Amino acid sequence: MIKFFRKIRQKLVNENRFSKYLLYAIGEIVLVVIGILIALQINNWNSYKNDRLKEEQLLINLKQEFKTNLEELKFDHQVNTICLNTLYGFLQSDKTTLSPNEIDSINGIFTTFASFDARLGIVSETISSGKLDLIQNDTLKNKLSHWTGELDDLREDIVIRREHWLNYLLPIMRKYVPTRNIDKYAYRSDYNRDSIIKPITIPKENYTKFITSLEVDGVIMDHYLNQSYVYINEEGIQSYIEDIITMIDNELNRITDD
Repeated sequence: MIKFFRKIRQKLVNENRFSKYLLYAIGEIVLVVIGILIALQINNWNSYKNDRLKEEQLLINLKQEFKTNLEELKFDHQVNTICLNTLYGFLQSDKTTLSPNEIDSINGIFTTFASFDARLGIVSETISSGKLDLIQNDTLKNKLSHWTGELDDLREDIVIRREHWLNYLLPIMRKYVPTRNIDKYAYRSDYNRDSIIKPITIPKENYTKFITSLEVDGVIMDHYLNQSYVYINEEGIQSYIEDIITMIDNELNRITDD
């Protein structure tokens, strides 16, 4: 092809047909430019298609991570709901009607709560590697980039609850009633145990002192408030995750349609 064009140019020069040679040369340049532009367009299209394939796989991986987080959060939220409702019922009830076994049972539920620990592997790698730019939806990108920040309030409340439980609730329970008696009531379906600590019997007046103590009431009230803050933040996190999953599904549908 190159030899063909060279022969035409040479023929025009030999025949002193410079005006036609000039027009031919310009036409040849135009053809070359058009060829380059077409090649660039093809390259851009291939690059775009490759990016969409990468985006699709990234979204699939992110969706799986968030679905796992949602399942774990829902389980933890269910455990915390039982704990919160039990705390509320205890604070509102006539405690003098409760038997020692009932108090042991309630105390067991007080100490059975869950702490959501989100999986962040895919999100963290996506952000640190710059792969977040593959995602075309700016709202989704913003949601993903703020994901770890959304967890901060929940983490803070979880730490406050744990510290209060360790430093105040358990010590005051030990002061009046045997904490070993709560072992058979502190049940979680995800924690399988082969044995349960045998309970002991103590004078009933210890339980009476426990339920009538203002200090005990105040410590349990604080535990209720701490559990409430965790509960509220969990609901916000659940909504955040569900929004992300919905947006990911929409983006995957868009890529499939394209």
